[in-house]
Amino acid sequence: MKKNLIFATILLLFSISLTAHAQNQLSMGMALLGKKDCAGSLPYLLRAFKEDPKSEKVNLALGDAYRCVGNLDSAAFFYQRTVNIEKETAPAYYGLGVISVKQKKYADAIDDFNLAINYDSKSIKYVLALGDAYLHTDSLDNANQAFYKARDMDENSAQALAGIGDVYAKQNIYDAAITNYKDALALDSTNIEIRLKLANTYMKTGKGKEAYDQFADVSRMAPNNSEGQYQAGELLYANKLYDEALPFLEKYHKLVPDDYKTVLQIGESALNAGKYDVAVKYYKEYIAKYPNSLGAEKQLASAYYFAKQPAESYNIFKTIPPDSLDVKDLVRFGLAANLTGDTAATVKAWTHAVTTDTSLHVIENQLAGLLFSMKKYDQAIFYFKKYIAAVPTDYAAALNMGLCYVASLNYADAIAALRNVTLQKPDMYLAWRWLALAYAAADSMPQAASAYQQVMNLGERDTTTGADHSGDLNEANRYLGYSHMMDGIKLRKNSPDQAKNEFNDSFQYLMKALKYDKNDIKTHIFLAEDYAFLGKIDQACKEIKVILRTDPKNSPMLQLQKALGCQ
Repeated sequence: MKKNLIFATILLLFSISLTAHAQNQLSMGMALLGKKDCAGSLPYLLRAFKEDPKSEKVNLALGDAYRCVGNLDSAAFFYQRTVNIEKETAPAYYGLGVISVKQKKYADAIDDFNLAINYDSKSIKYVLALGDAYLHTDSLDNANQAFYKARDMDENSAQALAGIGDVYAKQNIYDAAITNYKDALALDSTNIEIRLKLANTYMKTGKGKEAYDQFADVSRMAPNNSEGQYQAGELLYANKLYDEALPFLEKYHKLVPDDYKTVLQIGESALNAGKYDVAVKYYKEYIAKYPNSLGAEKQLASAYYFAKQPAESYNIFKTIPPDSLDVKDLVRFGLAANLTGDTAATVKAWTHAVTTDTSLHVIENQLAGLLFSMKKYDQAIFYFKKYIAAVPTDYAAALNMGLCYVASLNYADAIAALRNVTLQKPDMYLAWRWLALAYAAADSMPQAASAYQQVMNLGERDTTTGADHSGDLNEANRYLGYSHMMDGIKLRKNSPDQAKNEFNDSFQYLMKALKYDKNDIKTHIFLAEDYAFLGKIDQACKEIKVILRTDPKNSPMLQLQKALGCQ
């Protein structure tokens, strides 16, 4: 009997020793947990659990520690053990609710938070968590009741006011949401999450400046808060406020350099904000990490183009499979190729682009102009027609189409196109000049003379642009002189007096032509012939000598010299 008593006493003392040791391990683990050293707390708490596995406090602490390090399954296991040991342990139900929220099991979370409140009705934390869970399920009335209850529990609770603001925001009642968020910040001005909510709501109401001010405060108040920097940048980026988003995203990238999704967002923000060198930098950084990213390569090529480095842009674009280029890429590839002199690549890219997207009228015009310069007139005319059909008031394009017709010797269509330009734009000097040439080439002398008269009228009146029209005015006067001479020749036999008037008119135009170019041989030839028709032999012979000094084998002039008996 005495031996049994001694043995029981030893067991009791041993049990007390174990319990004391477990309590010591628990205290050390809890201390570390309080300092947010969650991983460091676990060895102590696990030793405490091994020595006292039925301790409510140990199991609850392990649940908190595992939740803190992100091991939700283990956390849930120990929270459940806690409530199995002591049914009314409110913190354990709260922990289970938090895990359910993370797992998006909001109905379970609501049940858990209600149980936590049932066993501890004085904890505002549980009520706020319940309100947030109701928000996730769009149970706005229940959420509102929870947040107002939290506010009644503590009128200085910024989280309660922010929750009420969230309920209003969910209903698109933005003014009320803003009021509550501002009131919350008045109570807790350093709360980054609430400040971001206020900024987001400002964005939704179109108050960009107010939103940006809040984002700037976030950046200033929490320069090392990567989440705050990212949320600010992400929200501005999503709303296409790229210039404003850029500094936040760059700060976030410095804090979290391994998040390469942000590198692409920075590149796009810089590209859209016109900061092309910055865009080049970040796209190159992304490609160094992911060398097979076609999307980043295309964006880098675009950034190089806008950064006025077309050769670099062209060199990247030409390595990308053509089928991988969308319309925007094709346009930019063409622009870069054009600047580097690869006209074949330009034509190919732009032809593909305008075929894919028939609304690219500006590119149609540029493509037509390039084909014109390559003397591919039929193709150029095709695209000029398409462009002019969409933009009928672009008279410069219509003029260029007319020039294509002239260059391809299709004078009838050239005349029609150029005539249409002069009807729509009667003061367009170049249209009249080329119309006159087209008429002359088509042997439509009266129409050519009329057009040349317009060239003279417009050219002589142009005293403001500083353009040199002397060559055109020489040509116009020479042609008008020639026209009158031809009319005189036709009238010589039946109306000699009228013919003489025509020859005199011809003389006036030819002398005026020489004022613009005294050395023009064509004018001197016409003048020699006109003098001969007027019977002014000496003057005709002088003109012939002038011509023969420059062109001694000019057969018509030699014949005229002989016919006139010039010395």
